[in-house]
Amino acid sequence: MLEIIQFPLKMLFVAIILTGLGTLITNQSLSVFWSVNDRNILLLADLFKRTGSFIIVNFPFFVMIKFLATKSNSSVPIMIGITGYVLVLVITMLFQPAGLPTSASSAILGLSYSSSLFDRTRYPLQTGFFACAAVVLASRIAYSKSRTKSIYGFFSFVDRDTWGLILTLILCMITGFALVWLWPIVLNLLNTIFEFIATDITNPMNLFVYGVMDRLLADLNLGALMRTLFWYGEQGGTWINNLGVNYMGDVGIWTAQMNSLITPSGVGRLITPYYVLNLFAVPGMLIGFYTIFTDKMEKRRIRLFFLLAILVSLVTGTLLPLELYLLILTPLLFVFHLVVTGALFGIFQSMSVTLGFSYTGSTVTAMPGTLFDFMLYVRNPNMQNTIQMIFLVGVILFVLYFAFTRFYFKYLALDLFNTGASKRRVEGFILAVGGLENIKMMHSSPTRLTIQVVDSSLINFSQIQRLGASRVVESRAGYSVNFGAGSTIIKNEINKRIKEMKRSA
Repeated sequence: MLEIIQFPLKMLFVAIILTGLGTLITNQSLSVFWSVNDRNILLLADLFKRTGSFIIVNFPFFVMIKFLATKSNSSVPIMIGITGYVLVLVITMLFQPAGLPTSASSAILGLSYSSSLFDRTRYPLQTGFFACAAVVLASRIAYSKSRTKSIYGFFSFVDRDTWGLILTLILCMITGFALVWLWPIVLNLLNTIFEFIATDITNPMNLFVYGVMDRLLADLNLGALMRTLFWYGEQGGTWINNLGVNYMGDVGIWTAQMNSLITPSGVGRLITPYYVLNLFAVPGMLIGFYTIFTDKMEKRRIRLFFLLAILVSLVTGTLLPLELYLLILTPLLFVFHLVVTGALFGIFQSMSVTLGFSYTGSTVTAMPGTLFDFMLYVRNPNMQNTIQMIFLVGVILFVLYFAFTRFYFKYLALDLFNTGASKRRVEGFILAVGGLENIKMMHSSPTRLTIQVVDSSLINFSQIQRLGASRVVESRAGYSVNFGAGSTIIKNEINKRIKEMKRSA
């Protein structure tokens, strides 16, 4: 799974960098640091923002293409999958029930439909990864069935590839209408949660639920469903200025008050934790990941990447690609992060510590809690207590994320419930590589271990794969074995046994 989604995650990381660069150049709130008036630079910034935003908004589409490209050397599954996906989008655009909130739909791949048949312009339903997953399943079933099509019969003139397309369109049409029927039910369930949160937006427990839901929906590419309501809608609060203008939403009110040169009060609670996450927690976790690498040569090779990732976290935030990576590679670490994120929302609210950010753009590509926004508010004497509390909590979270990341890979990543699976895998791997005496050297990383052996003819590769290795590759450093997050535990246990063997010799 990680090998399939690895390249789309890299695309997402690059997209965040592009969007961040464009935002930094054009963000009027940061004019105290710099001001750009050159037309070409502004156009270049807009190019970065639009390119990056397109990738972020349509990220499930790129993941879908990657899944369609696996297990086949032909481009046909990709082409029929994309065709089926467009069909699903068009069906959800034309046949969606009336009365759905505007945040329920989006101009995915630029699709829209204006007609006198409807009271407003229609867009495809925003279903995140769900529609893409359904299309991948439908395309694979259709393509597999098409390979067994007989060259005889009533439709003998239709070749197998075209037959695969026809089957895909049929299955995707069923999928599209199923989504039209089921998705309003999902939206109603989500709306029940949103209503619970909105009953008392100042309650720490409600904000804990908000924090967890915010990250879960963002990871599913559905973040706009909730953020639109709470950032710019009345669920996030209302404020009327001296001129009688009504502003709504946590971010909307903060932006209006800052533009009116008023120190914001009672808002910013939906943004505050992001300063801790982006500036302290994520860098702590990334450094924790880096220390798990035991090969000095590999650590030198990847050092620049981790420095860049930390810099991007500070400047733009890297929560989305990191969370998707955690969800696939280390689900327990993802749950830890999710719980801590929710707790931060509740803790800051209970301490009456709030720090928002000025923003009026899309909730999908928003980048709250960045270093430059933080530095902007450091200059405000009325916010010094808030800044100090955020910094204090941030330092604590930095240490916590760093320590728990290391603890997870060393003790929790394999056989969490102590069923004996870890011991069986270690012993099985030792036998598969020819015994402890055949092991010359071992290194590990968060996803794989590297082993050098005395006699490679003693290695049983099929046995290694039966033990759970997703891939075994020979390199100059030795054999690279992908055991996932459990690689560090396996390496440490084998090294421990090697030391015991040498002491007893």
